[in-house]
Amino acid sequence: MSDLLRQTLESVNVGILVFDLAGKLAYINPAAEEILQGSSQALAGKHFRTLFRGSPEAVRIVRKAIEENTPVTGFDVALKPVGGGRAVHRRGAVSIPVMLGASPLSGASGDPQGAVLSVKSSEILSLVGQEERASVRAEEMQMLAYGIAHEIKNPLGGILGAAQWILRGEGPDEDRAEGIRLILREARRINDLVEKMLEMGKTPPPPRPFALSPLLREAEQLLLSEAREQGKEVRFDLRVDPSLPPVSGHPDTVYRALLNILKNAVEAIERAGTVTIEARMNVNYRFARGRGRKRSFLEVEITDSGKGMTEEELRKALLPFYTTKARGTGLGLVMARQAVTRLGGKMEIRSSPGAGTAVLLSLPVDPGRKAAT
Repeated sequence: MSDLLRQTLESVNVGILVFDLAGKLAYINPAAEEILQGSSQALAGKHFRTLFRGSPEAVRIVRKAIEENTPVTGFDVALKPVGGGRAVHRRGAVSIPVMLGASPLSGASGDPQGAVLSVKSSEILSLVGQEERASVRAEEMQMLAYGIAHEIKNPLGGILGAAQWILRGEGPDEDRAEGIRLILREARRINDLVEKMLEMGKTPPPPRPFALSPLLREAEQLLLSEAREQGKEVRFDLRVDPSLPPVSGHPDTVYRALLNILKNAVEAIERAGTVTIEARMNVNYRFARGRGRKRSFLEVEITDSGKGMTEEELRKALLPFYTTKARGTGLGLVMARQAVTRLGGKMEIRSSPGAGTAVLLSLPVDPGRKAAT
């Protein structure tokens, strides 16, 4: 393959896969890696039946192009991310709608050589997909407006009631002093909410390399103390590969994201349980970036042994102000996801009733620099 052709294939935003006559993957471009969530190293040489074993329509399309030498197009084909290494067929993997186009590949003399498959996410082309996203966005905005009003109205009610009672001059001095303390507490609640909202709107600081392990250990110690104060017996199982490279980002931002997720994990445990924190490199999986560039990512998986979430609760887990707790703003996971996304990473949540909850963070690895101390 010429350098110009390779550069072209690695720059386009359409996924391209080339299969030989035996049906094995001979080439995959970065856009296809990103759609399939797997690297070329992990997927090379795999048969299309193995690659698309969760997507029978994709298998049919590629088979027809190779075996019958016929071009085939498929719209809104359900394609499961296949991953690579540890990422292969993770639990809860969601199918994505794609448009597939398979064309027979012929040699210079016209003899069959295999097939070329193009993959394009049909979400951006589908009106139904646009309507669904608009509906989700409207629900998010509705939840945001309701949440802000609710979180401010409750403490304001307490402040107004206490202020009116104090102004009437009723009761002993100690009761009036308690009314003033109530006003201060509720005012702090409003101030905390405003600070969280402002934090979400801030421009993140420039990224720099830093070690992740100290942040995980610091968060673990803080949450152990909080769990004891709540009368819970929570055990932390910290599994950190000592050879992990530094992460690229800002340590304070990542620490707050980890803390928010770990607090949720501890709160999900009613009396006793375990929170597992595993940090690892996924050497077989790198997100594709523009112009064919790639970056390696470090995975942090936080799993609790709590009661888990229903499908409806999981769907709403990342909506602002949505919470199933008696106290809390419902902003912790939202802020964590925003922080990770701004770094160029990803955050996924898996949960089911009775099986606990797992939050998987993919954080960008610093390209070649040493971690700051």
